[in-house]
Amino acid sequence: EPTKRHHLFSLFTTHLKSHFVPYYEDQVSGQKEANETRLLQAETMARIMNSRMKGQTNFVVLGDMNDPVDSPYLAPFVTHPRLQLTNALANPTETRPTPKTTPPPATAAWTHRFKVSGQPAEYSLFDHIWLGSELAARQTAAHIDRRTKLGGDGSDHDPAWVTLRF
Repeated sequence: EPTKRHHLFSLFTTHLKSHFVPYYEDQVSGQKEANETRLLQAETMARIMNSRMKGQTNFVVLGDMNDPVDSPYLAPFVTHPRLQLTNALANPTETRPTPKTTPPPATAAWTHRFKVSGQPAEYSLFDHIWLGSELAARQTAAHIDRRTKLGGDGSDHDPAWVTLRF
């Protein structure tokens, strides 16, 4: 007799347009174009999620959004009324202390550090994990693994994950 399958959740992954503009391009128009692209991507994500999930709330959306949670370019997705998303990385635990920097980050909720020469570092949560309400109720922890170096190790992002209880 065939085994009955139980659908625990749906997983959606994404990687939105970065802020990078090549040095030989106009920085202002390049940044405007990148922001507009992320806005269109967020609108598309919301449309796909809304049509695929049809009111179900057992889903995870994760990936490099290349903007903080409160970005206006992500708002069509983040604030979509039918998706009812929960930011699973709102209050993460760090696996080790942040490397010493001045000024230090204001919160543990960051995965990306950007520093222009002669300017203070900026810390942002660019890597997101969003949960539908059914899975948000099952979340027991959130973690961000702090790299031991702030550069030169193959990534400018710190890995993040959540724990769900089933």
